[in-house]
Amino acid sequence: MSQLTPFTGTPVFFDARRITAVTSLPPNEFPVSAEVARLSLQIFFPLPAQIEANGPKKPVTQVLGIFANLMPVKESTDDVLKLAGRDQFAQFTLMTGQTVWMRASAIAWVSHDYEGGTPNAGSFVGLGFVPGRPTALKEDVDTVRKAIEKIMP
Repeated sequence: MSQLTPFTGTPVFFDARRITAVTSLPPNEFPVSAEVARLSLQIFFPLPAQIEANGPKKPVTQVLGIFANLMPVKESTDDVLKLAGRDQFAQFTLMTGQTVWMRASAIAWVSHDYEGGTPNAGSFVGLGFVPGRPTALKEDVDTVRKAIEKIMP
């Protein structure tokens, strides 16, 4: 089993193949009610307004796939990608401008549009535990498709 250390300090042991995405974002300290989370179109990654409202904070490595939402860890993004198998991940850009690496096999769908989705997004992808909730990316659908097909021909 692999090991990561969340910011809580207690190591977590898990199957590294469960990691679906890795990014570096400021710690999520914005309030989200249960109702907002339930209805959120973008549950995993905070929207630009949420990051701005959170104030300037140093980004930390955050991992998706071990728990239902992002888990901030002490390890570097590079170390997590090495652990999870870097060659299985495609690099994209979140609408906040941060880079996100997504496991190609964890992307359930890609679309040009999503009702109620983030304006000006290049594409939307269904990822991880809840593929029906999209993640908005700056890259267009063709770029995303090519990146996935390069990893999973």
